[in-house]
Amino acid sequence: MATVLDFRGAKVNIEEGVHHLYEDFVSRAAKDAEDRPFATMKDVFMAAACLGARVGQSSPLQEKRRDIFAAEVFDARTDVPVLGALAYKLESNVEVLYDGKKVLQLVEMWANSGIHLLNEELTNRAGLRRLDKLVDLVLDHEQEP
Repeated sequence: MATVLDFRGAKVNIEEGVHHLYEDFVSRAAKDAEDRPFATMKDVFMAAACLGARVGQSSPLQEKRRDIFAAEVFDARTDVPVLGALAYKLESNVEVLYDGKKVLQLVEMWANSGIHLLNEELTNRAGLRRLDKLVDLVLDHEQEP
């Protein structure tokens, strides 16, 4: 039986300078969803990490760090397998999958680059609303080899 990564007590960190982007992408009310297409900071983080990994851009956190949520909010069935895959993609070593804090560190590197890409796409991509731009972004990357 597979073990689940242990994230007890761990926090997800981002650079202080991008915190405003995370906040700006999160909807506080349903009426804002078209311009703020993510429900939680975790959702923004996962999208940023996946986008960073998709384009092969990662960078260690350099600036002052800020924790944005407890890692225990990751869902064991949906989020944790993605986190493991992202960590493995960067490290190419299955041993990393036994260390929850190392997995988070690696995924934070993908997200650190990915948040800038996500911001670029949701700000400059043609389209009326951010939600439309996000859907286009996902569909574009789905069609790539």
